[in-house]
Amino acid sequence: MTTPSMNTVLEAVEMRVLPPDPDVMAAIGLSHTLNTAVADLIDNSLDATANKIVVRFMLRQGRPSSLLIMDNGFGMSEQAIDAAMTVGRRHHYDGSSLGHYGMGLKAASFSQAESLTVIARDQFDKTHHTAGRRWSRQGVQNFECEVLESSQCAEQLDLALESVDSKFGTMVRWDNVRTFPSGTNENVVNEYLSRTIDSLRFHLGFVLHRLIEKRNIRILIDVYDADTGTAGAPRIVDAVNPFAYRRSGDGRYPMRFSVEVGPSAITATAHLWPARSQALEFRLNEDPVQRQGFYFYRNDRLLEAGGWKNIFTNGRRTQLARVELDIDSLPEVFDMNMEKSSVQPRPEFGHAVERAVSESGVSFSNYLNESEAVFRTGNVRSRKREAVVRPGSGFSPAVKRAVDEEYEESAPRPPVQVRWKAISSGEFFEVDRAEQTLWLNERYRKTLSMGRRSGMNDAPLLKASLYLLMEEVFRGSAFGAKAKDNVEIWQAILTDAAEDELARSLS
Repeated sequence: MTTPSMNTVLEAVEMRVLPPDPDVMAAIGLSHTLNTAVADLIDNSLDATANKIVVRFMLRQGRPSSLLIMDNGFGMSEQAIDAAMTVGRRHHYDGSSLGHYGMGLKAASFSQAESLTVIARDQFDKTHHTAGRRWSRQGVQNFECEVLESSQCAEQLDLALESVDSKFGTMVRWDNVRTFPSGTNENVVNEYLSRTIDSLRFHLGFVLHRLIEKRNIRILIDVYDADTGTAGAPRIVDAVNPFAYRRSGDGRYPMRFSVEVGPSAITATAHLWPARSQALEFRLNEDPVQRQGFYFYRNDRLLEAGGWKNIFTNGRRTQLARVELDIDSLPEVFDMNMEKSSVQPRPEFGHAVERAVSESGVSFSNYLNESEAVFRTGNVRSRKREAVVRPGSGFSPAVKRAVDEEYEESAPRPPVQVRWKAISSGEFFEVDRAEQTLWLNERYRKTLSMGRRSGMNDAPLLKASLYLLMEEVFRGSAFGAKAKDNVEIWQAILTDAAEDELARSLS
């Protein structure tokens, strides 16, 4: 008898075809937002060489009912539409295509809408035949796609293509969009359209900024009232280039780094924004701290903006640092999600970045250090700040670093210490100028530490706030009447507040 082994080769006894469960479509595209879904469809328009695209919100009886995307690209034949509407069919993309998985049209559409219609006319078809297909969510679960009557499709497409000044192209239509307002309140509808169009304009201008600028592409967004047959003034999508500073924060930048991954290499272009910029291209509708890091592009389409992929850490002082990376030349090192909104590098990328050095000998670590220096220098205020007494023991290192950064000069007195002890009077704090110590009442320590373990540097936010409030009390050579009056006021208010916190924690 043969002894069983984990190395035994298992034999196949038959082959079975296991078709996908129709409900799989319900899980596709769940990570899409309206912005990323529309951007995915516009990628298809750009792959069809369109240079004019209109995104249209259609109103019926006062509420948004449909969303249309119309382009003047080369269109699609009957066979091409069937291929595009087929679920799970992998398409052939050349190296310059924005499409990748062959699921973008379906995943993006059904992430937002109950019904998807595609109508197109192929500019290479001399018969000028118009083809139309429609999926519903129910239909796609049964893999039954509706073939639409050609002459009716031609009429609809002619009307749509007037917006893009073409006789050929494609119209994609979503009906029963789930995120549209369900009511007809005019104020609600107008507020929704204004907010949504502004957000969509920014997103498209951001992720497609290179393509808009390089190909001279016009993307317009409008609102069309189907009951009156009139369209409002179109809003133009302007390019939002995250590297469009007028001058660099450091004259040596941008600087190129060669990131060598195995036998291949990609170029990382490191930038430094000037400090204190208020430009949209710097702030990007978000905290700039979150926008530092890598900007991954594939065929000039921005996939992900910001973050250091756990290679480095986002910090307030490195917020001026941004790095451009074109990853289409090294696809085996990067995984892109289906929504084209995130990139996950393989571990070897991180190792390669840490080793990367510019032609002038600057390492990536040096680059980040220099970004901190530019941030510090650029944030020095024109008004000279007073010298302050430094925070000493009892304050967290982060608080000390922040004070050192914001206040260059030190007052000629020892640092302020902060300590806890029992204060018999019940007051919240006690000022000991002789020992340069701010004593806090141990009675409130556990409550104000929110149950966390106590330590010398505990309650950093509380201590930093008290330091900012009382630093001047410890700085002066004399404890004058005004300072004493302030301390009495602070004592009364803070003690009552501490008692309230204690009562709430015990209730």
